[in-house]
Amino acid sequence: MEAASLWAGVRFTARNGSPEALLTDAAGQGLHLYGIFSLPGGFYGHCAAWQYRRLAALARHRRVRLRVEKRKGLYFLLRPLLRRKGLWAGLVAWGLVLLWLQGLIWAVDYGSLTTGQRTRAGAVLRSCGLQPGTAVTEELLRTGEYALLESGEFSWASLNFEKGRLVLEAAPARARPEIAAGTLHGLRAKCKGTVLRTNLASGTMLVAPGQTVEAGQGLIGTARSERDGSLIFAPAAGTVVAQLEWQTDQSVPLAETMSLLTGENKTNYRLFFAGHSAALSPSAPDGDGLCRTRHLQLEVFGLPLPCAVEETTYYGQQLETIYRTEAQALTLARLQGLRALHDAFPDADILARREACTVQEETLHYNAVYTVAADICT
Repeated sequence: MEAASLWAGVRFTARNGSPEALLTDAAGQGLHLYGIFSLPGGFYGHCAAWQYRRLAALARHRRVRLRVEKRKGLYFLLRPLLRRKGLWAGLVAWGLVLLWLQGLIWAVDYGSLTTGQRTRAGAVLRSCGLQPGTAVTEELLRTGEYALLESGEFSWASLNFEKGRLVLEAAPARARPEIAAGTLHGLRAKCKGTVLRTNLASGTMLVAPGQTVEAGQGLIGTARSERDGSLIFAPAAGTVVAQLEWQTDQSVPLAETMSLLTGENKTNYRLFFAGHSAALSPSAPDGDGLCRTRHLQLEVFGLPLPCAVEETTYYGQQLETIYRTEAQALTLARLQGLRALHDAFPDADILARREACTVQEETLHYNAVYTVAADICT
């Protein structure tokens, strides 16, 4: 196949007159004819469309009748479209719409953040109104940066927007050194105990291992005396690990009425675009049930669209009475006791445990005394 036929080529027939002389004249004029086959009284062949007029002039001179049998090529496929004004007006309008859509967020680039950091950063940005489909302004970008810093997740953050792409650059927050977290009023004991070990970061240690301390007693001070009697002040920072006894009381009913899932659920969708929102499924759940919300990015063949969809799934619940055995209630009471211990002393190491439980009026009463080693500074 000739390359000319891919863009604009014609197949024609030549009859009557002197076809042989026409071929000779065409070759002399530099017209490239190809695919020539003889016919009764003439021939048929192919040529480029832009050479057909010159060939027709030569044919009239030789009294040969030319007739176009078929037009081939991309030009003849597009030619009908070039005459449609509405199509061109639509293309111009679509171009203007694309220019306007460049001011909306199409996608958010979180860079090298982890999955958890991306999720939390996305929630912070949505609370400021920054999500796919939102028109971006400098004020919104500044608000988003301040919100990211105030969340405590990042030590610094920068938002840049260009041609529909919002780029987040941020550095995760790092824990402050102990000396920077020190206090100027000293550290005291939150409860009674026997000191096992100490770790001084700043200030003056006031206790030693093996010493028994009372609740409220000073552990780390903020001043120390030099040889000349002058005082030097420094923030109090460090840890004092002591052995102590901690007691908890828990009550667990053997029969309890609570809300349980029924297996039914209902999903609502809401579309966000250009600062407006519309409910895609207007049905609303009955009552205040358990719900989970996800935010989806719409895509077409991998291309993100400048809009966002909020998916909220409501799960049906109903009140039912559940019954526990004494063993199950005891296990639950122990779990609640350990949770309370973790809330009071997050770094506690359990050394021993004494427990007692009784059942009165369909309720299990649990008492436990833990011997633990934990940091008692407060």
